Amino acid sequence: MEVAVRTLLVVAVLSFFLVGLPARTSPKSAAEAPAPFGMPRAGGSGRQSGDGRSPKEQADISRSGRDFMEVCSSVGSEGNGDAARVSRDATCLGWVAGFAEGFLVHDELLGVPRRDRLACVPNGVSAIRIVRVMKKYLADHPEKAHRATRFIASLALAGAFPCRAGK
Repeated sequence: MEVAVRTLLVVAVLSFFLVGLPARTSPKSAAEAPAPFGMPRAGGSGRQSGDGRSPKEQADISRSGRDFMEVCSSVGSEGNGDAARVSRDATCLGWVAGFAEGFLVHDELLGVPRRDRLACVPNGVSAIRIVRVMKKYLADHPEKAHRATRFIASLALAGAFPCRAGK
């Protein structure tokens, strides 16, 4: 009886997720593809630039170090508070804070001992400081700017905040 109930529960959960999935269709271009996590794309529709974005859209911060630099270029500097800059800075700081938190949660959930972790970011390190660490890493390693931002962030954090035994 217990096995039958578990099997029924597994089937019900799977069908719930499968029914909720959208039908697979191939978009004609990257601009028509749905944004990650169901979020609307920035800028909406309009004339496309050479890189496939409309003039109002900002770069996809997670795509590469180059895109990260485009979005995060003004973080930590003085300047005006125009809407585009505020949006870019918020996107940058939100991405960096989420990445750093995910990095920590991953190791904690898996029970990775501190000495075996790739990076040990101290408590209280601000997202702005992490942005500066990533910018410095990209300035020191411009040949890696084409790589995914998560790769660059991982290496930058590992270099700036290495884990040392006994800490």
